[in-house]
Amino acid sequence: METCITVWHWPNHDRWYDEGLKETLRLIKKAGFTHINWNPDSGSSYWYAASEIGFIRDTINSFDLKVKTIHASNGLNPVTEKTFLARETRKDIHSPNAWQREAGAELLRNRVDLAAALGSPDMVLHIEVRDEYHESAAAAEAFYTPLFQTLDSVRPYCLEHGIKIAVENLFSASAKTYLQMFDRVFSRYDADFIGLCYDTGHWEITQPGGISVLDQFGDRLICTHIHDNFSACDDHLLPFDGRINWDLVTKGIAATAYETPVNFETEYDRYGLRPSSFYERAHATAVRIETMIQAARSGNAL
Repeated sequence: METCITVWHWPNHDRWYDEGLKETLRLIKKAGFTHINWNPDSGSSYWYAASEIGFIRDTINSFDLKVKTIHASNGLNPVTEKTFLARETRKDIHSPNAWQREAGAELLRNRVDLAAALGSPDMVLHIEVRDEYHESAAAAEAFYTPLFQTLDSVRPYCLEHGIKIAVENLFSASAKTYLQMFDRVFSRYDADFIGLCYDTGHWEITQPGGISVLDQFGDRLICTHIHDNFSACDDHLLPFDGRINWDLVTKGIAATAYETPVNFETEYDRYGLRPSSFYERAHATAVRIETMIQAARSGNAL
């Protein structure tokens, strides 16, 4: 059975991007996973050189793992980009300033290069919408105009390389605002360019107990971030360790044309386990989720 889990950057090795990365991939493969989601540098404006992309590709291939998706960047990362030396980032897909917005678009094209080299069909993108951006026509125009300028500019590059953008639901706005945002984006762009990344934990915070984002936009589902919480914080727990209704979620995914495996976006630092033990536990849970989806699609829901 195919299963997928996220590769995070854990700075617990002097050379994580080399020996540490290989150890992480070895443990993921040993646990039984067949696919990964590449997540290091997901939010930052870090620029991948061609030599790095080649090394990452060759390293992943050496463990006979496939890449289900990668995480792109909108250029905004207050942890690594904003310091006492600066209060803003220099690459921002939402910026009204042309140079800054175009730099954000170049960053996205860099992630397209990474996705294409790794054989990933899509890349996840954060769109930083807020409720106030929908309070008036002027506010919406100010937010969506630069965003659409960025997406318009990267669309030809994505189509040329066969990489789709999967817009992720976050939790900085209401469920109503996210549904409105997805409606605007999906109405403007076809499914050959942009789809939905359904993040279970984020939607549980936004709409506890509900899956209206799947009900309304399941036809655009191309990527998943599967993790659990208690409806309050972004805990990134393994499924069944929080309060999410996984029977509802798996049936919702099963009702779409999404191509499994789903991607576990779970972090081992949430558990008092050695990495090897965590990945083994995560794989057993991934098999359980995949089995539930298969059962729902066959009409034999567990």
